[in-house]
Amino acid sequence: MECANVLEKLRLDFPGSGPLHGAMPDADADDDTRREIIRRLFYLVTVAAEDAAALAVEGQSRRLSPDNARASAGSLRALGMRIEILSSAITELIQSVEKGDETP
Repeated sequence: MECANVLEKLRLDFPGSGPLHGAMPDADADDDTRREIIRRLFYLVTVAAEDAAALAVEGQSRRLSPDNARASAGSLRALGMRIEILSSAITELIQSVEKGDETP
């Protein structure tokens, strides 16, 4: 997936979201802007990971009902997919910078 496609995917997945809103430039973004986007993506990964950790702690309760366990498992799956999307975007952005460095 090329940089422009990654940014478009993020716009679709996170429309108007705080950390990304207004920060996603075109594919020809400068290095500082790209690094800022990557930093913000890592922030979103952190938020999702913290949410997942909280769900995992709640899931260890002896009083957890099967319905709550099912809902928590679904939320964990969604958070995992979000982390996968974000980490893929980070990887693509980094690779696009590396490819740009290789071209004369």
